[in-house]
Amino acid sequence: MHIIHPRKEAFHLKKFIFTILTICNMMLIFYFSNQNAEQSTQTSAWFLQFLPFSMHFIRKLAHFTIYALLGYNTLYMYKNYNIKRFALIALLTCILYACSDEWHQSFISGRSPQITDICIDTIGALSMILLNLSIIRRKR
Repeated sequence: MHIIHPRKEAFHLKKFIFTILTICNMMLIFYFSNQNAEQSTQTSAWFLQFLPFSMHFIRKLAHFTIYALLGYNTLYMYKNYNIKRFALIALLTCILYACSDEWHQSFISGRSPQITDICIDTIGALSMILLNLSIIRRKR
């Protein structure tokens, strides 16, 4: 009979949860990037009814936010897999995904890749990773 320690079980659950969240986050980014120009504009316009900003600002805020979430999810995914330099690997994952996302958009009608979007994505991921690193270090 095997007895599973509750802490070990929680550790495996965290690995599973953050892996699923990371994959879902990436799928959501892919979904939004797969929208043609008209669909993308409609999605952004929906948010305009709640936020008093320009369409351009809403789009850039969306980039920052969804990659901040990806930074959070990848950070804790790699941390729970006990990967050394998990923060650096999380950031590199986000940057590479941002690059592949912009490349993907080059194949979508009315869309084009933007280096500025990669920079905004990276800043979003980096800010969330650094924020959570400081929280992790405080807990020690």
